[in-house]
Amino acid sequence: MGREAAAIDIVLEGRLVPDPAEPVAALPFEVPPGATRIDLRYAHDEDQVLDLGLLDPAATPFVARAGFRGWSGGARREAFVALADATPGYLSGPLPTGTWHVLLGRARVAPEGCTYRVDVRVTLGGANAVATAPNHARAAPTDPPDPHAPEAAWYPGDLQSHTHHSDAKGSVAELLAAAADRGLRFLAVTDHNTTSHHADLRRHADGPVLPVPGLEVTTYRGHANVWGASDWVDFRIAGEADVAPMVHRAHELGGLVSVNHPKTQPGCIGCDWDYAVPEEVDALEAWQGPWWLRNWESLARYDALVALGRRLTLVGGSDRHQPAGVDRDPDELRVGSPTTWLRLRRVAVPDVLAALGAGQASVSDAPSGPRVRIEAPPTPMGGVLPPRAAHELHAVVDGGAGDRLRWVGAHGVLREVAIDREGFTDTWTWRPDGAFVRAEVVASDAGRAARLEALRALAAHRPLPYGITFEEIGAHPWVRALSNPIYR
Repeated sequence: MGREAAAIDIVLEGRLVPDPAEPVAALPFEVPPGATRIDLRYAHDEDQVLDLGLLDPAATPFVARAGFRGWSGGARREAFVALADATPGYLSGPLPTGTWHVLLGRARVAPEGCTYRVDVRVTLGGANAVATAPNHARAAPTDPPDPHAPEAAWYPGDLQSHTHHSDAKGSVAELLAAAADRGLRFLAVTDHNTTSHHADLRRHADGPVLPVPGLEVTTYRGHANVWGASDWVDFRIAGEADVAPMVHRAHELGGLVSVNHPKTQPGCIGCDWDYAVPEEVDALEAWQGPWWLRNWESLARYDALVALGRRLTLVGGSDRHQPAGVDRDPDELRVGSPTTWLRLRRVAVPDVLAALGAGQASVSDAPSGPRVRIEAPPTPMGGVLPPRAAHELHAVVDGGAGDRLRWVGAHGVLREVAIDREGFTDTWTWRPDGAFVRAEVVASDAGRAARLEALRALAAHRPLPYGITFEEIGAHPWVRALSNPIYR
């Protein structure tokens, strides 16, 4: 039988002012021997935003390699960790003696400061005082690629999504079920700054949708996905100099890093990427959510980088924050919109990472949308051309009859043709005048008009976010599919 529980109550209070050199404040408190549970409850000035997290004594300053115990951002006002249980976003396990830290992220703090109070309760002993293995929520081990696997094929998936382990309401099971309903074969679950969802992903490893372990490194100057890392990646980036060490740590853990949604989203804290893009970054999310959500800005930033000679895999992600229960949103707001297609021999995490690393990826507006892939035999999409004066290029479009195919290079549109049938192929000779060439499918004038009309009907019930106007949307082609480049 467990001994009777006792509790220690600690109050941490004060005022935080803006401090770019320390975007996440760490408030210390002591945990004595015999702790079985730690509860946090916090409050702050109503008109401001402070995010909540927790580190144990193993943590060090950035870049920490251990000691992470949880992050809930501004989604919860209470959280706990215990020996065998924890709030979603937090990790259960032994509660070591020593100095712990409550994390308060300065998400939105007025110049005069934000007053806060954190109530910490440390429970000692009790009926649950049983030692358990720590829940580090590491990614499940995966087999290496199989050289005898069947010929590679293209599979649909989504590379950014969220559950109740961060700021969505739906569970991992609900999100994966929604992905299966849309016909996806893989799904990266990238909850903000935490790996607590990885344990749930392991429990669904044998389902119809492959769960890809991930997290979204969420800072107040930009967000980045990490896919496939075996553990948590420290998100406490304080400036430009910290981005490359974060990427290096993700690579140490076997992961890949992608810059997320680098575009204008007023009021979305840290959503636009305000850092330089280090050479070590693997990919860039050129398409997040429905096309009209200012994705032309993200695509332009992608093109500008590869025009300078950078080699970054172009990806898309729905950024779906899965609701609990019945999903009543239109398809264009659900998981799988857009869809990233990967060329895989097996639907397995190592193969997903390998395809992303090689640029064997294309993006379509939905699982049923048109797909485009390019090659310059024998150079595949994502590859580097041999030094020649001219190259024969092929674009294969599945679906999209009635739309238009455009070839794009460092200086803009190089060629445009009508897609006059299903199973369309375009072949032409490119005399390289820039660092890359890629292809895209855009809606015809009639198709764009129809999509704008449908969007107006949607906006009558749900206003467009971030100040987006129909004039702004109408000033840009309506993209339906993107290939990755071939590089010169």
